[in-house]
Amino acid sequence: MTGGRREEVDPFSPAAIRGAYDATATDYARQFGDDLDRLPLDRALLDAAFDASPGGWVLEAGCGPAPAAGHLGDRAPRLLGLDLSAGMLAVARTRHRALPLVQADLRHLPLRGGCCGLVVAMYTLHNVARTGLSLALNEIHRVLDREGVLLLATHLGIGDVIVEEFLGRRVDAVGGALYARDEMVELVTAAGFAVEREHRREPMSHEHPTERIYLLLRRVT
Repeated sequence: MTGGRREEVDPFSPAAIRGAYDATATDYARQFGDDLDRLPLDRALLDAAFDASPGGWVLEAGCGPAPAAGHLGDRAPRLLGLDLSAGMLAVARTRHRALPLVQADLRHLPLRGGCCGLVVAMYTLHNVARTGLSLALNEIHRVLDREGVLLLATHLGIGDVIVEEFLGRRVDAVGGALYARDEMVELVTAAGFAVEREHRREPMSHEHPTERIYLLLRRVT
């Protein structure tokens, strides 16, 4: 505290992101945890990404309630869920009791290089500050097999969105970064990935009103 005023917190800081999702984890799972049931595109791309991967561990990065792990199930015997929020990991544990889980930052993955055949990062990279996205992409590149696959889904738009209410709850300011299509493709290409498939979809009624982009990417360098 300085001069009787609360110090401002960076809305993209790990503390801000963790705090928002810890506070809303149960509500988030209730609102979005079963969305795959009504998203045939997402299911098809998860299947395609898994089939295209060379084997090895499947990492659901920013897993939340771990919908991708639930969808892939027994087809992927080596699954790992990772999230910054302990609250989200607790929810994932109630839904998938046998799933190994780890709390970590996408920019500092506690995994050895080349151990993953597939990384799924669906609706998580927007919570990384623009200045840190290349670091997160480089970390994903590092942990992937030389021919590994990244399935990325995020929000299209311009600039950053800062909110202080999330799922009906008051939270400290938390940020979401929006990207133009060409901007995101340039960033993943610079990180050593090639685009194998690209899709878009409009938001559902309960989602944030942004167009979504899906990129199925192959590590090429």
